[in-house]
Amino acid sequence: MASLRWRSSISRSLSCSRCHQPTVLWRRLCCSNATSLRWTNVTNSNIGESNRRETNGSGGRPQLRGYATEAPATAAKTKKVSRLASLKSQANTEGKAAAPKKVRRIFGQTPDKPIRARFAPSPTGYLHLGSLRTALFNNLVAIASNGGSFILRLEDTDQSRLVADAEERLYKDLKWLGLSWSEGPDCGGPYGPYKQSERLDIYKDHVQKLVDSGHAYRCFCKPEDLEEQKRRLHEAGKPTVYPGTCRSVSESDSQQRADAGESHIVRFKGDAFGNVSVRDAIYGPFQKKDVEEDFVLLKTDGFPTYHLANVVDDHLMKITHVIRGEEWLISTPKHVSLYKAFGWEPPTFAHLGLLINDDGTKLSKRNDSANISTYRDQGFSQIPLKIWLAGLGSSFSFDLTKPSLKGSQFPRTLKEIAEALSYKFTKGGIKLHTGTLQHYETKWRRSIVTDPRPETAIEEEALIEEKVLRPLWDTIESVTSDNTKSIFFPKQPTDSKQDEQKELVPALKSDQTRIPYLRRLYAHSATNNHTMLEDMKKFLSSNPHYFWRVPEELYRRSLLVHGYSKPILEAVDRVCDEPDLWGTNDPALLGTELGKRVAQLDPPLPSDALYRNHRLVARGDPSLPSHSASIMFNLIGREEWKHRITTVKSLVKEIEEGGSDVRLLWAQEAQRRDPDFVDEVTKSAPTKA
Repeated sequence: MASLRWRSSISRSLSCSRCHQPTVLWRRLCCSNATSLRWTNVTNSNIGESNRRETNGSGGRPQLRGYATEAPATAAKTKKVSRLASLKSQANTEGKAAAPKKVRRIFGQTPDKPIRARFAPSPTGYLHLGSLRTALFNNLVAIASNGGSFILRLEDTDQSRLVADAEERLYKDLKWLGLSWSEGPDCGGPYGPYKQSERLDIYKDHVQKLVDSGHAYRCFCKPEDLEEQKRRLHEAGKPTVYPGTCRSVSESDSQQRADAGESHIVRFKGDAFGNVSVRDAIYGPFQKKDVEEDFVLLKTDGFPTYHLANVVDDHLMKITHVIRGEEWLISTPKHVSLYKAFGWEPPTFAHLGLLINDDGTKLSKRNDSANISTYRDQGFSQIPLKIWLAGLGSSFSFDLTKPSLKGSQFPRTLKEIAEALSYKFTKGGIKLHTGTLQHYETKWRRSIVTDPRPETAIEEEALIEEKVLRPLWDTIESVTSDNTKSIFFPKQPTDSKQDEQKELVPALKSDQTRIPYLRRLYAHSATNNHTMLEDMKKFLSSNPHYFWRVPEELYRRSLLVHGYSKPILEAVDRVCDEPDLWGTNDPALLGTELGKRVAQLDPPLPSDALYRNHRLVARGDPSLPSHSASIMFNLIGREEWKHRITTVKSLVKEIEEGGSDVRLLWAQEAQRRDPDFVDEVTKSAPTKA
């Protein structure tokens, strides 16, 4: 038996990372035919008594022996593992367990540094889903950084395409989504004005600097001449780029012609810095195949192009991160060339993948799925829509789709969305999955019920009231006033002229108690992930007893068909008479208390008797499915339960005192509602003399 003496250099490595007990090898380290190493914790139970008594003489530590076994003949084929490799493997395992949490980075930057991001739409049309997503990401990165800012800027240089109410709609849509900016056309700021049409002098000054430095020149070519040049180049099979005709015009001649009022534009020398390479925070290095053509900076009307205004404004407004759609990636070398010409440091560029249809085609503004109004009209809320948009092309630090996700973990504010986002972005087209949006909407509404927060309660409750409770009440009023619709007698003939008794429960009759009562019903429905208005309408249809009092006519029919248990009805009545049992923090108390009292009855009743009788009282028909006694007690409330049990007991007394005459009268009444009723129940009923 070979032994392994204790070494201080090895003792730290040969120890358990959890309990710090020493470990030993099951095979000898020095044995020539030892082909694998296996580890075991050293405890008093697996170290022999003799081993515990032995010491190494130098430090009084026990001499640990390796449990050597002869390797089987087939072990020679197994790859040998060296002692160094084994120690490194364990060190790596321990290192990973103790490794500090990685610091989140936002486009390569730590959150402790401020990010100034901007959203710069053009008021030539209305916002669509892709633009809204771009605005959201800019807002999120600003929030996620320490001292960040989100700036709104209007790029209204294309005066011929402006839409009259586009600017007003822009503010409305952004605010509807819950985005907020610290600088913009509507609120001002230190780097204004924030409309490009109000910054024309700034652009002209910067264009003149480029002309003076030799990076730009005036172009006096007429539009028709340029079109003719393009036609000839196209016919010759050459690229239809501007050939640089006016580059040869001297500076003095150019200035003289401009002073004389000759129409011209200003072009940037596209080859000033060669074939420029840029690095995008999402797509990585990017370089076009050819150098840029001499692109336009200033148009004949004195308005700048997007390329000039974008670069000048971003620099003067101290924008640190330019986050925009993927379609602008191809123009980024132009912008970097302008930064170099001005001698400025370019910001960080990040180009987001474009939203596409399921078939891979580009999302069109004419597509309903691209219109913000589509989602607003369908009843989706701000927070779920923002979470969904943020997840299109990015991801969250934890899976928001997991059923086990607690309500407290689900983001409820824009700041929480910013904290949950991973800021890892995908490349290429991103397909819309509206099913995920529906899931987020349900999770958010459910979290409002299961995890109410004082800081957001007022706003969240107002949204639920607006989207669900008020429309639900409109439906209830409509059903109540419509005498052609039956809610308690589904088998009633459609041509029946009988009016059904529809009396609202008292809580719905009062303006003070109506919304709180509906909110209580909604909270129950939301815990089962039924959170939308359509869900509540289905709940209304299948559970009318929560909204209207049960008609006596239905009670009479059920007493005839299903019978009753007076002891159980008395037990229900006694529970209703004890106010201390109601309104407690234990939602199961009422049902438990009723069950205890029924269990004490002598003689004992069948196991289903309790369920049949409490359904009889609560919804009028024990044959229909219903919630548990506790749920119905808590949702309907003590006063309404007292009314219903009193009504049922009164009818029981009537049928017991009136005998067969009363039964026949009730049966005839039921037959008018349902012609099949007599055939099923009252064939043997005595005929009134």
